[in-house]
Amino acid sequence: MYISPERIRSEIFYRRFAKAKISLFAIDEVHCISQWGYDFRPSYLQISDLRIQCPHVPVIALTATATPTVLNDISEKLALKSPAIYSKSFERNNLSFTVIHTHDKFNQLLHLLNKVKGSAIIYVRNRKETVLVSNRLRQHQYAAIHYHGGMDKAERDRYQKLWMSNSALIIVSTNAFGMGIDKPDVRLVVHLDLAPSPEEYYQEAGRAGRDGKASFAVTIIDEGDIAAAEEQLADQFPPKDEIAEVFDYLCRYYKIAYGDGLHLTFDFNMSDFAAYSGKKAKKIFHVLSILDREGWIMMSEGLKEPTRIMIVCDYQDLKWLNERSDKKSGLVTHLLRKYEGLFTDFVKIDEWAICKDLHMEESELDRLLQMLKAEGIIDIRKKISGPAITFLSDRPELRSFTIDMVAYRFRQKMAADRLSAMIAYIQNEKECRQAFILRYFGEKGKKCGRCDICKGTFNPEVSPEVKEKVLNALHNAGDISLYTVKKFVSGFPLNKRKQVHAALSQLETENIIHITDKGFIQWL
Repeated sequence: MYISPERIRSEIFYRRFAKAKISLFAIDEVHCISQWGYDFRPSYLQISDLRIQCPHVPVIALTATATPTVLNDISEKLALKSPAIYSKSFERNNLSFTVIHTHDKFNQLLHLLNKVKGSAIIYVRNRKETVLVSNRLRQHQYAAIHYHGGMDKAERDRYQKLWMSNSALIIVSTNAFGMGIDKPDVRLVVHLDLAPSPEEYYQEAGRAGRDGKASFAVTIIDEGDIAAAEEQLADQFPPKDEIAEVFDYLCRYYKIAYGDGLHLTFDFNMSDFAAYSGKKAKKIFHVLSILDREGWIMMSEGLKEPTRIMIVCDYQDLKWLNERSDKKSGLVTHLLRKYEGLFTDFVKIDEWAICKDLHMEESELDRLLQMLKAEGIIDIRKKISGPAITFLSDRPELRSFTIDMVAYRFRQKMAADRLSAMIAYIQNEKECRQAFILRYFGEKGKKCGRCDICKGTFNPEVSPEVKEKVLNALHNAGDISLYTVKKFVSGFPLNKRKQVHAALSQLETENIIHITDKGFIQWL
């Protein structure tokens, strides 16, 4: 019997469970049962209820990443008495870790892909980026595809098979890709954004080199990535007063009186509610998710996965837009003006807002969208159900609104601590990267000899050999006045570039070269 923990409370599950002869409980991603785990899901706690009913059935609990604290908590939550723990070291002797700080991520990515041949995964943090990056790579003649959770299953399966068979060597993905994938010959895993935790980062990076051959895990970041990650964390954990305020707005929006509202269900329109409350849609969604988890409301699947459309014809096939002025052309023109990326991926649309802008009924909008689909102009993925909210409690006085602040602050602190550890990892310039990761997971590690730090990337001391190589490269470069420092340094291996920068500064101090205000190199 294979289920998600969220299904345990369902009546049909309990009917089948009562009739089944269970011989083993196998729990995957078991770190989710621990509040110290990076992906805590309260529904996992229900698994212990099943164990009470079958106390003599053995249990195997599996996870790819768990700190010692999480391991202890798993044992406690599952009531495991003196469990046997089988744990392989987190050390990967064939994996080289590197962090690249740059103002030009894409060119650094191209440089990496040119140096490291073979199958690659490139992780980004949102769906739109998967499409943009894969498109740019194809423009540079790389066999790249994209993958994210918003694609339909058939499309995901097709792209996954292309990558698994090496028909497409590069897959650009969100973290939706990789669970259950065991491709042994991945030579390179690149993160173009900051992962929210060392657990998630190491799980994703660890998909490289499973065949035991030399492989590379590289993070490419710019100066804005840390601020973006911190802002995202703040959005996920708004202050309690703001959560209470949004809930109060929600009650007023639906004209729910104090002491009323239990089990009432309403259609929900994000755009209209955002205008009513004066808050951004992204922040509202985070608050609604908290209210859902805290048991105040229940969000429908239609709210989590709205209708998406994509333009599937060429731009040239839309010339008729300038020649007609009917409702169909007006709708396509409006979509092009209102939503970005329609030619490259499925984009969320707000049907209510479109109807309001174009003064039409939703039934008419649906008819026009179906016509455009039949004519091969768009493809559409309709929402499973209408966006709706069900109130699971009567409306309290604002001062009486509460959430479990102990658990909330705990989750917030754990998320902040993990992000801090990830920031420390990328800013670290002294400790071996693998030793840093091993220490985080409670192991003692020695220098790996393979990462960027072990290879001296951040060593500012200029050896005589490096200085001589820099001078030789300057003499062999021809007209060096055509070179900027950035262009010249990029010709050296990553682990030597800091020393090359320092060598150029020494040569300028010794009046051998001059570096102009614009960064160009000249002989003196």
